[in-house]
Amino acid sequence: MVKKKTKGITEKVDLSRKKKKEFDVDTNIRVAYKTGKIVYGKNNVLKYLRGNPFKLLIIANNCPKELESQLNYYNSIIKDKIYIHKYKGSSWDLGLACAKPYMISVIGVVHEGDSDLLTLKVR
Repeated sequence: MVKKKTKGITEKVDLSRKKKKEFDVDTNIRVAYKTGKIVYGKNNVLKYLRGNPFKLLIIANNCPKELESQLNYYNSIIKDKIYIHKYKGSSWDLGLACAKPYMISVIGVVHEGDSDLLTLKVR
């Protein structure tokens, strides 16, 4: 508690009611798309995955099981494992997070730019 003095009257201000900032994945994806390097789409991600440049993979909630198993297989083969984050929304939502008017089922983050996307690994 912090006490404030105003005109001789002491007030108590409750700091425990402040809202804690939640991590917004959509905003961070948008920031990474604009300031960093992101590869999206099944074919592009699978092609770049063979060279292992990704720091993080984000897959949509309704990503096809075939693609998910392919990504897990490639991830098991490579030496440095890549964290795969399951996005809470559908592929339409993931496309809108990238400011694209179409479905995107998988995103590969090569460089995060000014975003905090790599903190998803800790969560």
